[in-house]
Amino acid sequence: MQLNLDRVRRRKVRFWAIVDSSVSYTLALPPLAEHFISLLYYANGKMGGDPVAPPITSLQMFFVCLSGTLIALWCIARYLKPIGLFALLDGWGRVWVSLLIVWFVAVESAPRVLLLFIITEMLGAVAQLHEVYRRKPPRSSAGAD
Repeated sequence: MQLNLDRVRRRKVRFWAIVDSSVSYTLALPPLAEHFISLLYYANGKMGGDPVAPPITSLQMFFVCLSGTLIALWCIARYLKPIGLFALLDGWGRVWVSLLIVWFVAVESAPRVLLLFIITEMLGAVAQLHEVYRRKPPRSSAGAD
């Protein structure tokens, strides 16, 4: 299988960076992260699970915010420099995150609401990996970015 890193459409990489930023910026700030987690548990309650988030220790909140910050930086990097390598890394990273979600929900009893994130993770993975692994160039390279 041949990689087409030089023919990835920048707008696809940027689009998925924007999608990710809608959650990651929220997780980077402790007060917003707490509200986001509460919202997740509220939605989890609507799905028949526990509607109330368990108490979060300061160490756990540190790792939530650390992860949110790193993801936010990754979003900024992909938006400012939307290159094929980033599409490849992000696509396979999304596959891994989807597998982690399945593991934690199935084995570790994480809230079922997390399964909803598999939708965006796999859509982003398919969209970006298709760009990287496609055989033919886009129909019109002029103005495709």
